[in-house]
Amino acid sequence: MSHPLDRQPTAVLALGDLLDTRPSESYLAGHDPRAANIPLEELAVRVHELPARRASLRVYDDPPVRARWARSRLRARGFEDVAVVEASDRTAWIEGPSRVRLWSPHEWLVQALPLIEDSPTGQRRALDLACGTGRDAVWLAMQGWNVDAWDVLPDALERAADRGRRCGVSIQTRVVDLEPDALGMVSGEYDLVVGFNYLHRPLFEWIQRAVRPGGWLVYETFVEPQRIVFGKPRRRQFVLQPGELKERFAFWDIVRYAEGPSGPRRIAAGIVARSSRKPCP
Repeated sequence: MSHPLDRQPTAVLALGDLLDTRPSESYLAGHDPRAANIPLEELAVRVHELPARRASLRVYDDPPVRARWARSRLRARGFEDVAVVEASDRTAWIEGPSRVRLWSPHEWLVQALPLIEDSPTGQRRALDLACGTGRDAVWLAMQGWNVDAWDVLPDALERAADRGRRCGVSIQTRVVDLEPDALGMVSGEYDLVVGFNYLHRPLFEWIQRAVRPGGWLVYETFVEPQRIVFGKPRRRQFVLQPGELKERFAFWDIVRYAEGPSGPRRIAAGIVARSSRKPCP
């Protein structure tokens, strides 16, 4: 029997930019190996499987008018760089389910994961706080982590679970209002806690209890002057002050920290930190 530390990613889906909007039966019968499939008829309910709106997308369908309809619907949702393309060399097509995804997890998480060592238990138990539609949770599961995904919105969690199924992994979803009273007294249950674009300051203390000694935190959210420069988030309570995140985890081993511009219209603070190997008193 293999040890958890030796476990390889359970699903490998290449990142692509080609969207095939034909019906599923047509796609399964043969498709460009670089294409992901979201049928035109399902596009409105599977937008969580699309990339960021600033990304480039190529769309294929047969007949081509369906691809043009897809392009129109994507542009209406804010995707500006969308091109209709013709079929590639069909002799290179393959049958079966997609081996490609269009979406990506947060870049801070991708950069952090190689820095993270497994805990002494090797259980690889992770928690994604305020997970939304689950792009980070599912990506972690694809890397071999056992992931709990919490959010206050049931419909977002349904999409997160659906994303996982389509990627060949499972995550444990739970409807949770991320307030300390609702979270309860948790101590040392997780090897990794991740969180993005969510700030409730009392949660920092809970995180320090939830992570096992020797476990990890990967976290990134908005920091001033984000609100001043871009106007969102509107409330000051939802934006970190300069240096605040680093100070909150000053007694952890901070492996990586960054504060400043981190993308288009985004100023953030991010941390990758390891908890003390000794349990807190």
